Amino acid sequence: MTARRRFTTGTISLLALVLNAPANAQQPDSVTPDSVPLYRLQGITVTVSRSRESVNRLPYAVGLLGAAEVQALRATISLDESLTEIPGVFVANRYNLALGDRISIRGFGARSQFGVRGVRIIQDGIPLTLADGQSQLNNLDLAAAGRIEVIRGPASALYGNASGGVISVQTESSPAVPIKPELWALGGDYGNGRYYQKYDLKAGGRAGDFDYLGHIGLFRSDGYRLHSAAKSSLINARLRWVLNERSDLTAVINYANAPQAQSPSTLADSIARVRPDTARDLALSLEQCPPDPGFGGCQDLGEESGQGQVGVTYRRRLSEAHLISVMGYGLFRTLENRIPFTLIELDRWAGGARVEYRFAPPGSRFSGLTAGLDLDQQSDGRVERPRDDEGLGPVALDQDERVTGLGLFALGGWLFTPTLELSISARYDRVRFEVDDRLVTAEDPDDSGSRTMDQLSPMVGLRWTPAPWLNAYANVGRSFQTPTTTELTDSLGGFNETLQPERATNYELGFKGTVGDRLSYSLAVFHADIEDLIIGSESPITERVFFRNAASSVHNGVEAGFTALLISGLTLTGSYTYSDFTFEDFRSAAGDFSGNRLPGIPIHRLYGRVNYLKSSGFTSYIQATGVDSYFVDNANLEENDGYVVFDVRFGYAVRTARLQILPILGLNNLFDVRYSSSVVINAVGGRYYEPAPGRNFYLGLRVSSR
Repeated sequence: MTARRRFTTGTISLLALVLNAPANAQQPDSVTPDSVPLYRLQGITVTVSRSRESVNRLPYAVGLLGAAEVQALRATISLDESLTEIPGVFVANRYNLALGDRISIRGFGARSQFGVRGVRIIQDGIPLTLADGQSQLNNLDLAAAGRIEVIRGPASALYGNASGGVISVQTESSPAVPIKPELWALGGDYGNGRYYQKYDLKAGGRAGDFDYLGHIGLFRSDGYRLHSAAKSSLINARLRWVLNERSDLTAVINYANAPQAQSPSTLADSIARVRPDTARDLALSLEQCPPDPGFGGCQDLGEESGQGQVGVTYRRRLSEAHLISVMGYGLFRTLENRIPFTLIELDRWAGGARVEYRFAPPGSRFSGLTAGLDLDQQSDGRVERPRDDEGLGPVALDQDERVTGLGLFALGGWLFTPTLELSISARYDRVRFEVDDRLVTAEDPDDSGSRTMDQLSPMVGLRWTPAPWLNAYANVGRSFQTPTTTELTDSLGGFNETLQPERATNYELGFKGTVGDRLSYSLAVFHADIEDLIIGSESPITERVFFRNAASSVHNGVEAGFTALLISGLTLTGSYTYSDFTFEDFRSAAGDFSGNRLPGIPIHRLYGRVNYLKSSGFTSYIQATGVDSYFVDNANLEENDGYVVFDVRFGYAVRTARLQILPILGLNNLFDVRYSSSVVINAVGGRYYEPAPGRNFYLGLRVSSR
């Protein structure tokens, strides 16, 4: 059966599942404050828009998930567990914690070799995206997340240096009691004697003008594939003081330690199909090394890292119409990264500040003004040494890299009539990169230098509400993203003087609304013209990825989503994404790729979930994710097969006078489909594929006080 036929057959199965959903559910007795059903979006507000606005009033595409979509019955290990249902967002789970998930929004970020780029990540108002545009997900706390808000589109007009969009994660609300502890234990089985376990201890509460929520998490995994074991721990705390009736102070403290994150590398198609749980020989440790490992031997690929950060936000309402907030944050990161033939040691210090002023006069046609500035600073000490199975060579690169980002922004709106509103925003960004070469010899001259990149990113949006259930909008805007420090580094040290930032012009038309209390829907059609697209390619000798600008690309897409309350207690959620992304003009020494599709992004993606919640405490859902086949190289010669995967979850809440006990069962990949959930684009030697597990399961138990 061809990949396209498998996708089509699975899609038909998904539609059959939806059409034959049971019709005997009961309405739950209550909904927790952090559970935000998408079929009640009429009054729901979001803050990712740099102001508190109704979802339906915003003139661009916004996705919203509550605690029920992020935490309930889920393992909370990867963002793909929850973000899969938001159209336009593609989270490719690598099952490799040394590299992290590959996240893209409308195609931006798909080429990231590790971490996240092209997408701005924020947690409790503190940026996880640094000044150079690179994000690490080690500190992301999904087990305590109460809300995820996602902007899709020209987010640079709001946040800068992020062409794809913004993902904002907010810690769940503090319980309205002095202390409420919760223990969450989970164990899973990948098969073949490979297991993982996860423990979470949360406690939160309120006492007078003070509220808090703290979380300690531990994770241990053998990994699905050979040489993919991982260990990590996380401490996250949010503390809030109401200073008086007009002001409050919030502190966020976060530390993540990952003493082990092995990397199994990628596989060629022939091996991925037959032995998907194996690893490349080069990735293995000496103890795992086969008798004849081939070129490079066994180099024990992987990393060890630690990152801590703290942020403080002060808000004060000056009057009914005026609000000011000031935020400051700082972080440190240590990293030892063993990639093929190279050891990278990184010591990072970073920090920044944000000042925002909000003016929203009540009863005025002027719907509000938000203005402010962002200042971000990043300082990396980078040392690189060549390595092989024989050991380390002498220092080949030793340099200090500094990045300073300054952003000035303003956004406001005007109500022509109660149903017609104009929104205008603009942001100016200036990002300066500097490098000091600490390894200067007669053979290796001084590579110190600096580069400055800047852009003005405006956006204009119009929202029209001709009926209570219909909000139509259109927008046009500019966005840009700089190369990261990793992408700017050339093979000899210093900065690549020819690499330029990506710049995009975005157009979007959309419709969204809520029909009664039973249906919420959204539809967005967009077009984006990208100039100076940043393209990476691997060196066939060192396997390092180096970057250049392609001429241009065009992104056209359609995103649709809905949630419907079919009957009391039975909810249906679905989304569809169409992505037609092509190189408009791309000529290189490797060939003319103009007109080819951008690799790494499927044309069609479909998601559906049937959720059943009974007042007795029983809850369950079945979901299906369909991903079309997609190319993995610029030449469009190799494809990753399409797939449809079904997952089911069951839980039953047992309540006593003092406790609530929730055992859960999760079955992933119910029909044991063999597929690759992620790829490395343009990999040397045809090693594109990162296989996903077959049928696997987990058991969990959550115990909390009532």
